[in-house]
Amino acid sequence: MFARVARYEVEPSRTQEAIDAFHAAVAELEGTNGLEGGYVCVDHEDGAIMSMTLWQNRMAMDESERKAAGLRQDAAKQVDGKVVSVQSLDVAIEIGVGVRS
Repeated sequence: MFARVARYEVEPSRTQEAIDAFHAAVAELEGTNGLEGGYVCVDHEDGAIMSMTLWQNRMAMDESERKAAGLRQDAAKQVDGKVVSVQSLDVAIEIGVGVRS
């Protein structure tokens, strides 16, 4: 399994708007080949947001990058936020499930 983790910054007063923008992005991403699920986490106090999508394999994650990049940028721009970083990672351990081989 692979994960793409992105960090965003928005004004703390606009975190709820950002959540709404990410709902729309998630709706666009759902059904993408190889997508296993994901999370959007928000710190309402400082405007930090992280998204993590989980993928069956690297090929599926890589093939989704162009679409995902556009959705990230659009969601951030809607609330005058910015994408701080994006990383693609190999999932080494699933908490509650054990080590994947």
